[in-house]
Amino acid sequence: MSGAALAQSAFEGFYGQVSTGFESNTVDSARLTGQDFGGIANVSNTVSPSANSAPLVFGLGYTFQVKDKFMLGLGVDYSALTQTTSTAGFFYPGTGSTDVYDYNFTVSNRFSLFVTPGYAIDRDKLAYVKLGYTNQRLKYSQTNCCSVPSNTDNVNGYVLGLGYKQIITQGLYAFVEANYYAYQSASLSSTYADGPGGTVSSNPSSNAYNILVGVGYKF
Repeated sequence: MSGAALAQSAFEGFYGQVSTGFESNTVDSARLTGQDFGGIANVSNTVSPSANSAPLVFGLGYTFQVKDKFMLGLGVDYSALTQTTSTAGFFYPGTGSTDVYDYNFTVSNRFSLFVTPGYAIDRDKLAYVKLGYTNQRLKYSQTNCCSVPSNTDNVNGYVLGLGYKQIITQGLYAFVEANYYAYQSASLSSTYADGPGGTVSSNPSSNAYNILVGVGYKF
């Protein structure tokens, strides 16, 4: 019985945690297709705006001890803060115009569902990998000129990560984690009312990575 007690990981069971750190979000190869009502569609230049900031991530889950030191976790994370990219200047080379239309992109409402296969180094230390599904809301907004069109889309993707947890005392633990997120192309389209009126659309993909440090409690 004594040997079995020593073999049981302190991380087995339900947990809740919170973390912050550094995060970088990038909107890949974004370009606009603009068309006046009744006019010819024109394609803009291509840019990849990004945002670097501190996230706030909440997590819940359950960790099973599969066999000996091998662990398996099931979890969900939610990123509570909105991240806004730098302003991107779009223009339409085919029109011969020098007008520049400024847009930024915002990322919000990111949540992830994942599994975390892990290895208990000893009772109070756990190393793990993260594999799962993630979803976020991507929005673009025009920040200069006219009617300021904007539109949002929810995009799906995957998350890959590595992490380490260390018990501090009883159920309280600290952890560090690195994650990479990749998302499918968004479908963004809006209308504007200035001049002859028309539409603007964009279909960029997006990705992100973060390095998190945090604390949690294993119930």
